[in-house]
Amino acid sequence: MKHITYGLFILLIALMVIIPASAVSVGTGVNIQSGGGSIPVVTAKWERDTTTSLEDGDPTHAISGAQFLPPCTYNGKKPLEYFLVASDEEDNGNVKLAFADVYHPDGTFKYQVNFIKQSQSVGITEFKAAVAAGLVKFNTGYTADSVLEALQKGTVAVWRGDANLDYCQMDGDYTVIVQVGDTNDNYSPALTNTFLYVPVACGEFDFTDFNYGSVSIGKTTWRAGDIVFGTADKPTVRNIGNTKIQIKINQSDMGFGQDVDKNWMVNFDARLGNTGAEPVYMPYEQVTLPDILDRSHTEELDFSIHVLKGLGTHSGDMTLGVEKA
Repeated sequence: MKHITYGLFILLIALMVIIPASAVSVGTGVNIQSGGGSIPVVTAKWERDTTTSLEDGDPTHAISGAQFLPPCTYNGKKPLEYFLVASDEEDNGNVKLAFADVYHPDGTFKYQVNFIKQSQSVGITEFKAAVAAGLVKFNTGYTADSVLEALQKGTVAVWRGDANLDYCQMDGDYTVIVQVGDTNDNYSPALTNTFLYVPVACGEFDFTDFNYGSVSIGKTTWRAGDIVFGTADKPTVRNIGNTKIQIKINQSDMGFGQDVDKNWMVNFDARLGNTGAEPVYMPYEQVTLPDILDRSHTEELDFSIHVLKGLGTHSGDMTLGVEKA
């Protein structure tokens, strides 16, 4: 009997070893306790940039609300400052937390910005400047005078959060939704406004000279660029603005001139990318390449020349630019 018991014990141990544990899904839950006291209120909100005008897209403040320009530098950042005025009856604006949810113009979520309480003097200064610039969105029932009076009495407080927009973020109206939560875990109703990231076409070229090399009369000769920015002998363009762009070109006649019937002795082609459209253009004629360069994209520029008549070495100039697609 002892041998049988021992054998069963060994069998149980073996089964425990070879049977793998099954994954078990366990539900979780939590309840944030709220209530007690009055609900906090966001009485006003605004955004500004770090320039002296508070909004470089509308420095004379001709339009209500904030308008901001992109930095137009590769990998550049646009610093923004987000503000709100918090009112809480029990704590004189000293809420537990304040934050903004920011959304792209297409409605997708961008980020959440957490705020820090400002001193009374700094808050009053920032509020007055924003009111003067026409940047402030007031909650229903509040005015510049009533909010300023409460700030001066110290019964409300200004809160601020900092965050950047990237150089290639889409242009358009960004939605900013702010809320605060007090020490009793009561949350304020949301207050919403928008600011405009002004569409600006910006492009950058990696060459200042271009040579077609040796060509034959009557034959179209192409010279290709590349997609590596910084190789000056192979032309490249990149979009450093916040909107899609097209490339503009205007060239001189390089001294080839015209015949008696005013026909040019040279013409040109250009394309964006090696499969782009190839419009033919004459000297001093501005052409816009039909293909579009998307935000934060880099592409090669290819150029061709077609000389109808001429001898020797010629030189001229080319003017390049971009426009909003």
